[in-house]
Amino acid sequence: MQAATIRYLRLWRQFAVTAFVREAEYRFNFVVAAGEGIAQLTLAVLTFLLVYRFTDSVAGWSREEALLLAGIYRIVEGILALQIAPNLMAIGGAIRNGDMDAILLRPVSSQFLVSLRAFSLPEVINILAGFALTIYAGNRAGVDWELSGIATAVAFGICGISLLYAIWFAIITCSFWLVQISTIDTLFYSIFETGRYPVSFFKGLARTVLTFVAPVAFATTFPAEALLGRADLRLLLVGAALAALALVVTHLFWNYAVRHYSSASS
Repeated sequence: MQAATIRYLRLWRQFAVTAFVREAEYRFNFVVAAGEGIAQLTLAVLTFLLVYRFTDSVAGWSREEALLLAGIYRIVEGILALQIAPNLMAIGGAIRNGDMDAILLRPVSSQFLVSLRAFSLPEVINILAGFALTIYAGNRAGVDWELSGIATAVAFGICGISLLYAIWFAIITCSFWLVQISTIDTLFYSIFETGRYPVSFFKGLARTVLTFVAPVAFATTFPAEALLGRADLRLLLVGAALAALALVVTHLFWNYAVRHYSSASS
């Protein structure tokens, strides 16, 4: 088990090195992509400043607290865009053009390969920008930056990212039967973009969906609440259980799809 883990870590490191070498050859593209991400973050901040221009609080969230959440959202979005998005968005094309055949023949986990083999390194800049906004807004909001609060926020974030990955990956796995499912990426991002706002902004069924069905709250709202010292630790246990279950079900679903895959040439 330990040998297999080390093997996969080395393989992942090689993916990262390859991505770095590739980006070094196209440095201008790196700068443009990073600039685009920073512009998007600036627009998000301006949106919140406009919302709070005539009020001090919305659904119990002050402007500084909302900006703290916006920073966390940018971190999570950057992590997804760094490695998960470029890989999952390529699965449908790999199935259609036959590249999936070669992936499945390699002597490593096919789910590992299709999930982690590609990087979008400009997102590192955007993740750092998200951290900068989180720290700035957190200081303005009175965050104490205690180790317990940070650890709880990270735990919530890991649960949230794991859940988002599992849901997206399960949807993309349907490409084995629905080869024209590429537009589903737009649907996923439309749902995920609600995470830039506190889940308390939504009421009734929408709030329940964003917490347990499309659980963006675990990735953004709950980590922000943990830093602010008002997290419900029972939700962390729920999130960990949901993430574990989602990852297992996703893995089983992928293996089922692979077993019924007849290759692009069939």
